[in-house]
This record gives sequence, structure tokens and C-alpha cells, in this order.
Amino acid sequence: MIQELPQIDRKEFFKIEQLLSKITIPVSSKNNRKGFPRYRAMTLGLTKYRCDRFISCAKANNKHPELFNAVFALGDSICPIPFTSVYLIQNCICPPHKDSGNNGESCIVSLGDYTGCNLVIEDKIYDARYRPIVFDGHKLCHYNTDDLVGNKYSLIFFNIKN
Repeated sequence: MIQELPQIDRKEFFKIEQLLSKITIPVSSKNNRKGFPRYRAMTLGLTKYRCDRFISCAKANNKHPELFNAVFALGDSICPIPFTSVYLIQNCICPPHKDSGNNGESCIVSLGDYTGCNLVIEDKIYDARYRPIVFDGHKLCHYNTDDLVGNKYSLIFFNIKN
């Protein structure tokens, strides 16, 4: 099931956009997207460290506490599902895939000054710009269109898989 929620007023994202303009999100270490540009990403909340496979608080929580608080406050107000983690990605164009680390539904919302790069879920196009979309990324194939112009951030609220 895919659920499009009502558009959120952009002013609800103002603090997050201000905070994001002051930091550099690290380049993702994942290299599993051959033919697609690298992107910037970090996890807030809980994360599963790949080496030891244990769940712990993400390092970014302490490095960017004001951003952590603002993102989780926004999630508490707009996200209809319980979540333990938020994957924050910048300018990500991804190929068709299913998420392996999610447990149940996710809620995605995008922000920033950009056009294009729409979300495609099971061959239907969605615009997540200031509009949360809830779906099970573990079960449904999804990707972004390859026409990004500008600077796009996406917040993906999800429960980490044990």
C-alpha cells in the first residue's frame, strides 16, 4: 500500500533547511549503484553498523544534535508511522531497488530548491517535495527519476531491522 499524505507547509521545514545549509553531509560509502553518481547521506537516530551488525545510536546524533532534534520533531508531527531512524540523503539518484534494512513501512519527504528527481514506486511517479509518502520499501520496488536540477534533501523515516 502507498499512502500520499497532505502537502506540508514549507515553513515547517525552515529550521531543518537552515541547519542543512551549515553542514556538509558525508559522501555515502556505499558503492552499490554502478552507473549512478555518488551522493551524500547520513543516519540519525538508531543505526546498524555493518562491521559488527549491532544497533547503536548514530554518530551524527552527537555531531549534529540540533539537526537531530529538529528532524525528529518534524517526524513526530508529520510521520504517521513509528520510527527509530531517519536516513538523510542529499542529491541522491538511485536505480530501481528494494530496501534491505527496513522493518515495515517507511515515510519519505523531500525538501530543498530543486526540480525533477521524482520518486517512482512500482512504476507510478510521486512528488515527495514537502509531501510525505508512506510505503514499504522492503517490498515495493522504487527509484528516482534521473532529472535532478538543484539541491534536494530527502528524509526517510523508518524502523531499523533487527
